[in-house]
Amino acid sequence: MKEHERLIAFRKRGLLSKKKFEHFLDLARRIAVFEPETKKWRVSPEKLGRLSASEVKDILEELREYTDLDEAKIGSILGYYKAEYVDGCERIVIDKKLVVRECSERLREILRSDDTLRPMFEERGSFLLLRSILYLPHIASILQRHGLQVVYDEELATVVLQRIHGKLYASFYRIDKPLYKLLSSLGTLVYNEERVKLGPAREYRGTTFVKKKLRVYQVDWRRGVYVTSMGLLGRIEKALKERGFKIVREIRELPDIKLNLEKRFTLYPHQEEALRLWLREKRGTIAIFTRGGKSFIALGAIYALRKPTLILVPTRELIYTWTGYLEDYLGVPHGSIGRLGGGEKILREITVSTYTSAVRYIDELKGRYELAVFDEAHHVPASTFKEVALHIDSLYRMALSATPRRRDGNEGLLYALCGDLLYTLTYADLLKLKMVAPIEVFDAIFVEGEEEKLRALLKILDKHRGAKTIIFTQRLSTAKKIYEALRGKTRVEIITGETPVVKREMAFKKFLEGRVNVIVTTTVLDEGITVPDAEVAVIYEGSGETRQLIQRVGRVIGYHPGKTAKIYEIVDISNPREKNAYRRRSWIRELYLVEGLDKYVDSVKRGEEDKIRPSFQYRIDAY
Repeated sequence: MKEHERLIAFRKRGLLSKKKFEHFLDLARRIAVFEPETKKWRVSPEKLGRLSASEVKDILEELREYTDLDEAKIGSILGYYKAEYVDGCERIVIDKKLVVRECSERLREILRSDDTLRPMFEERGSFLLLRSILYLPHIASILQRHGLQVVYDEELATVVLQRIHGKLYASFYRIDKPLYKLLSSLGTLVYNEERVKLGPAREYRGTTFVKKKLRVYQVDWRRGVYVTSMGLLGRIEKALKERGFKIVREIRELPDIKLNLEKRFTLYPHQEEALRLWLREKRGTIAIFTRGGKSFIALGAIYALRKPTLILVPTRELIYTWTGYLEDYLGVPHGSIGRLGGGEKILREITVSTYTSAVRYIDELKGRYELAVFDEAHHVPASTFKEVALHIDSLYRMALSATPRRRDGNEGLLYALCGDLLYTLTYADLLKLKMVAPIEVFDAIFVEGEEEKLRALLKILDKHRGAKTIIFTQRLSTAKKIYEALRGKTRVEIITGETPVVKREMAFKKFLEGRVNVIVTTTVLDEGITVPDAEVAVIYEGSGETRQLIQRVGRVIGYHPGKTAKIYEIVDISNPREKNAYRRRSWIRELYLVEGLDKYVDSVKRGEEDKIRPSFQYRIDAY
């Protein structure tokens, strides 16, 4: 045993990040004990005895990344485990009909005393019968710890995954009732649907949410085949792996794109980490707050995979933004970029589409794209999002958002169809990285009527006289009214959907140079258009959509030394629709309210931001 013990000691290799070190500790502690005198981890026979063979193998394979474990040491450990805990076990044989053919009194003793195992078996005269193949890997692991080796044909606990006609086919040895119950829950999507509430006179009284269930699977009992959306691939694999099933993927990928991509960008460390986590499974959700550069993570994925790609965006303006990203940062010629939406229908190896257009042309998109990027995914209406995510047959999926929380509570729908939340970077995190400016003011001003509202606006402008300010409205008529009211009082420009591009660019140039200090705009500047950074944002009119408020706040939190941002919402409480819109978006403020922010703002205003190490915590659990 002494010679063997020498072979089953290992040590950590190199420096690890905090997250990797914590993961290493978790793995090492499951199979070994630390020896301070040698600074080595020595495998513990007692700890090995609590694990199944597959668990030991998985832990050792993961530890290989962080330690000096090599093939010889791993083989030695597995050999010891087999000799001590497998070969020496009493055998329990389960045949393909799930009948326990070789049983022992020891097994019956265990079942009499174990309330969790007993319901998995059924007595048939002198025979024991396992009730479902779903239980096979689980009971094998448990009984092994009791000194019993369960022997069964591997085919029983193997599932083969294929993509056929754009659907996910999961083939089992057989599907019985307990397995069907699991598969049924995995293939049933639960989400909330927003509906308008109307009063007795059919007046608008806000919105409510109705819980909906959608079954997105079929079962062929005779062939043992389960059919569902490709979007649920990650969810299905994760659930079956957790139960010990062997997963065999027989999914043929689409060929690589023929475009010659050039990487013309460098990722920040947080972007590198997010991309690294995503590349493990090539599925998942990344939540990085506005100004954190989440789009570049998707560009990194497109460059790494080089597969036909569909980028889904909520607005026509974002089609143009993403087209620019692909040209500038991946070197894709303009004519080689597909565009679907805004009156265009051009499908290429890399295509940018609005969600609504993708729904309309979903049959033409099937079978064409292996990577689907869902931009601003958390803020797309559930009804639209699920139509695209369910019916597109892309194997690889990346969802991008500023925040993992949805107002309607439908983040679970997103994780089910695109992959779990992999990485989150909050506003507080970006403050620490000096990628955003701290918010000095985030106030709501409540007024009654249009005249009082305009007076409140003038008061804000007077308080921040000379500061670069953007005033956001919803309606063109409101923007024109404010512009006329401010002309002669301040240096102001108006930008709407009617403004020609040349005139808009000239207005931005004046704004940058300080010849104009106030821009009045409509929803046209909410997203998709690069806007010069400002210091003050006034939400004169706003919708209840969280995406819109986050984007508008993003226009004033761009970082430069000594800058603080100010945000004001002017809410006419005499207008029911406006009051309800404010209520629906009000939780967004929580994302910016972090403890220690006020002290950091003071240090920035004193020019001492580089002298302190900011430490922030959310005042309330915003997630």
